[in-house]
Amino acid sequence: MDSKSGSISTMETTLLPDAATVARNAGIQLRARGSRQWACCPIHNEKTPSMCFFPDGKFHCFGCGAHGDAVDLYAALHGVSLGEALRVVRGGPSKPRPRKATAEDLRRKLNDWKGQKWTEACRQLHKAEKTMMELQRRYTPEQLQQSELFWQTADRKATAGDTLNLLDSATMAQLLNMYTEEK
Repeated sequence: MDSKSGSISTMETTLLPDAATVARNAGIQLRARGSRQWACCPIHNEKTPSMCFFPDGKFHCFGCGAHGDAVDLYAALHGVSLGEALRVVRGGPSKPRPRKATAEDLRRKLNDWKGQKWTEACRQLHKAEKTMMELQRRYTPEQLQQSELFWQTADRKATAGDTLNLLDSATMAQLLNMYTEEK
């Protein structure tokens, strides 16, 4: 690193791996298209690839605007300084610091939790409906009124339906409250 300007010299950058190598080492899946490689940007967590890796070793995300070389990418991915990123990318020992959780991380965690709860409630609802149909096929309405299994199944069906309605209409704040109460 040039001590006067604080930037990495051209000589130093030729000794570094390219940004695509840093991305692959971080577990990012790249897809080749022509002379470029593309990936979903891990910096702003997207679903459609907008991060481009160029043949000259640099990268640019057309979604969030992140750009640079291998050192810039390592620093962004691991939340470290450029000096620390340069040392690690050059092959020095890493002292990774855990990345601070962001609002996007929390939103993703809540949506994952909501998806699991939704799937579980759908499964319970389907099972209860199947049991209800089987009971209605086997027994008369009078027998069903006396059946403890019928009322337990009706309760499970109602609870599953209520859970689905609650999950469907809950705000993120309400989901967060439900999530923290469960944990």
